[in-house]
Amino acid sequence: MMIDRKTRVIVIGILAIGLFTARPSLGFSDVVVIVNKDNPVQTVKKSALVRYFMKKTTRWDNGTRVVPVDLTVSDSVRQEFSEGILKKSPHEVEEYWIAESLTGGKSAPEIVTDSVLVKKRVAADAGALGYIDRTQADATVKIVEIVD
Repeated sequence: MMIDRKTRVIVIGILAIGLFTARPSLGFSDVVVIVNKDNPVQTVKKSALVRYFMKKTTRWDNGTRVVPVDLTVSDSVRQEFSEGILKKSPHEVEEYWIAESLTGGKSAPEIVTDSVLVKKRVAADAGALGYIDRTQADATVKIVEIVD
């Protein structure tokens, strides 16, 4: 898929604006990874989370399609997740997805604007995977333990 020059300029502009957006920092212990309640996964390795969110692994062990759900680049929870798990800033992750889309590769995970929408999306899809602030977790989703 080819993206025209105007679209590239707009995307780069949006990313540049995000670089200057102040974000309060949470501690990573405040961020939890969530899956659909029916997903049998109880724990997930950090390395597996990277593969899921970068779409290098597209299926859970039970064969269900992995559907990662991301927050917006300016979200402090996204910052903590990206830096703590992916070992990249949210902007570096966005640059990765821009490069992937420009070269005809994979598309970025779905991006939603807040934790409420992450929970709704994860609760609605057996393969969905997301992350939210721990205080936002409830019985509609299941928290999985992150292991090294």
